[in-house]
Amino acid sequence: MQIKSIKFTNAAAKQMRALDRPVQLQIRQKLAQYAQSPPSLVNQVKRLKGSGALRLRVGDYRVIFTEDGQILLILRVGHRKNVYE
Repeated sequence: MQIKSIKFTNAAAKQMRALDRPVQLQIRQKLAQYAQSPPSLVNQVKRLKGSGALRLRVGDYRVIFTEDGQILLILRVGHRKNVYE
């Protein structure tokens, strides 16, 4: 299986930089794990209704992304209470 590349939108990159360093590392590890083997995180990824985007749970944080072939495009990163706004 080919590893998918991970790309961040400008807004998502800014949101990621605003997070604490340990949280950033945890999110990067989960994204890398999903890029290598999506079935391994099947219980932590869910399709969002009405948008076609996917949501990855990382503790109290959520990563909203789309999957297009071999590219994961990260749209938003944030705490679960306000990432969906």
